Formats: sequence, C-alpha cells, structure tokens
Amino acid sequence: MKKIPDSWKKTVSSKKNAVMFLLLLGFFVGISFLSELYGTGSICLIYNTTGVPCPTCGMTRSYLGLFRGDLNSALLFHPLFFLVPVLFYAFLFQKKKLMVGLFILFLLVYIYRMIVYFPHTEPMIYQRHSLWGRIINLMGKVF
Repeated sequence: MKKIPDSWKKTVSSKKNAVMFLLLLGFFVGISFLSELYGTGSICLIYNTTGVPCPTCGMTRSYLGLFRGDLNSALLFHPLFFLVPVLFYAFLFQKKKLMVGLFILFLLVYIYRMIVYFPHTEPMIYQRHSLWGRIINLMGKVF
C-alpha cells in the first residue's frame, strides 16, 4: 500500500477548510438575508442577532456612497472603507502582522464610534427588532 505524500495531505486539508469556510459563510449570509426579509433592514448577522452594530457596520452604505461619487457620505458611514482591499490582500497572502494591525485599527475606530455615535447616529443605531431585542421584549411581557 502506497503512502500518501504529506504535501497532498496539506492540500486536501486546506481544500476541506476552504469548503467548510465557504459553507459556513453561505449559511450566515443566508440567515442574514432571511433576517433582512423579516424587517430588520440589514444583512449583518451580528446586527440582526444582537441589535448592536458590528465593527464594519456602515461599510456597504459607505461603498454605495463612494460609487455615487459622494466621498463625504462614504467617510461618514465608515471611515475605514478604503482599507477593505488591504484587508483582503493581507488575508489572501497571510500577512499576519498587517491583519493584526488592521484588526486593532478597526477595533479602535469601532470603540470610538460606539462612544460618540451609539445609539443615536446612523449606522450606529440599536436595532430593537433584532433577535435579542425580541427576546428581551418577550421576557418583559412575560415577567
């Protein structure tokens, strides 16, 4: 019986991981679109579940503003929208230091936006119709 080379094992393992990642991503995207269908107005899984904006909240509207030629609204919806291509580059080429730096930068900007804009300024608004919000409302009615 022939032994399978280690390089083949790594390739098969990485392909399995990629398929699992894509399936998981597809599942979450599907759940997010279903949540959006039922009235939350967002496709973000975190926002639809918790009601609290995620660190990338406003990114889609930011790019839509940029595509309309409105740089001001793009920066208002998410000031780091221009770093998304850099993030993809870092992810694809496994630039770990760059990914960590971008993660820290996104986290710091998120904290700032939560302190300054939450819960009264788009896109940093609390979603009462989120899954968590509905559970809290139901518990308030029961108890």
